[in-house]
Amino acid sequence: MDSVYPAVSGAVALEKRLEILSNNVANVSTTGFKKSFPLYDGLNDAQVGMQGSSVAFEAFDRIVTDFSPGPIHDTGRPLDLAIEGEGFFAVQAPDGVRYTRNGQFSLDDQGRLITAGGFPVLGAGGPITIPEGRLMIDTDGRISVQGTEVNAQPVEVDTLPVMVVDGQDGLIPVGDSLYRTVNGAGARQTDGRMLQGALESSNVNAPEEMVAMIQVLRLYEAIQKSIITADEAAAKTATDVGKV
Repeated sequence: MDSVYPAVSGAVALEKRLEILSNNVANVSTTGFKKSFPLYDGLNDAQVGMQGSSVAFEAFDRIVTDFSPGPIHDTGRPLDLAIEGEGFFAVQAPDGVRYTRNGQFSLDDQGRLITAGGFPVLGAGGPITIPEGRLMIDTDGRISVQGTEVNAQPVEVDTLPVMVVDGQDGLIPVGDSLYRTVNGAGARQTDGRMLQGALESSNVNAPEEMVAMIQVLRLYEAIQKSIITADEAAAKTATDVGKV
């Protein structure tokens, strides 16, 4: 039965891998979503190769997030924002500051800029409140509003900073395209370029993820067959020994 244990371990690892792939595919249309992948002794799937590699049957070290940018598309909606290059929007969640690339914002009944989940977006002085008028946000994140009065001039009301977190392992996902800092990572403001009337799409490549899912399923089927074969061999051995 010793030969079954590595196979069972491999099956469990592949089930977890399938969960990661399924979550990536499910979020292919989620604004600002970043895909996840496992690391096997410091190697990712592309370096290991899912098919024909013994490493693919082993438990992976940890799950990491691919923070590479997704495609940016125009929406024409003034409250939609995208960050060109690295960085995140900072938002105030009930349990602390969180970070996101999802700039699909709106205004609450108090005029505060909020995320799709209802969390206030943080500006230079805290939550951003936007008065009535024509909203303008330049590439440096300066927020101006032109009042409704005749010949009214734009008035700068706040600045929306672009934040970066030091350390590749400094952020982990917490759902709804939000991330929190870990391992003592610190956040700081950077000179990111902001685009108004645009959103960043998910960085998931659906065809690649589907191919990976097929490879995982094939490997899983191979493990199942090996377990059945080992089980049948053990049963036959037990029967033959009983006859002796």
